[in-house]
Amino acid sequence: MGDDYKSILDRADAFFATVIGEQPQNLQCGRGCSLCCYGLFEIGSGDVPVIADGLARLDPARRKKVIRTAQEMMASTAHPNLRECAPEEKQAFFDRTSSLACPALSESGECQIYDARPLVCRTFGLPHREGDTFIGDICELNFTQATDAEKERAAWDLEWEDELGPEDEFTVPEAIVIAARLRGW
Repeated sequence: MGDDYKSILDRADAFFATVIGEQPQNLQCGRGCSLCCYGLFEIGSGDVPVIADGLARLDPARRKKVIRTAQEMMASTAHPNLRECAPEEKQAFFDRTSSLACPALSESGECQIYDARPLVCRTFGLPHREGDTFIGDICELNFTQATDAEKERAAWDLEWEDELGPEDEFTVPEAIVIAARLRGW
């Protein structure tokens, strides 16, 4: 592939912008829409330094609050080490945290690290495909009236996603806590 991770994030943003330009009627995503910001999920190791940079750009008081929320979330959910737990344990964890808001989500429903959000967050509202194989819709609000052709044109190709091995699996709260430790916050 040869691209650095920032290029992949830029590609995702550009692709999403193209879909918005071509199919605005099929996307409900916008400022304050935060349905996809609930429930914990896997992000890749490449997202950890990106999140750290996003936290560094926050006002120190806001950053402290985001970090504290992430720490409390990890403690209260018995957050497992995703890199070492069995698939059943991981799925049980994601099931029991499915209604938790992302620690970076503000009270007004906006991402406080939007420019540093993980790749999966940048492509969530789009249908997905893997090469020529259409996988399907992700967001229950988007593409509800779209034709199959529109969905296929709007599908993000997962070839640009990190192939997550066990050593690369993190959650957003975990990435925030790691970044805080590494940066001494």
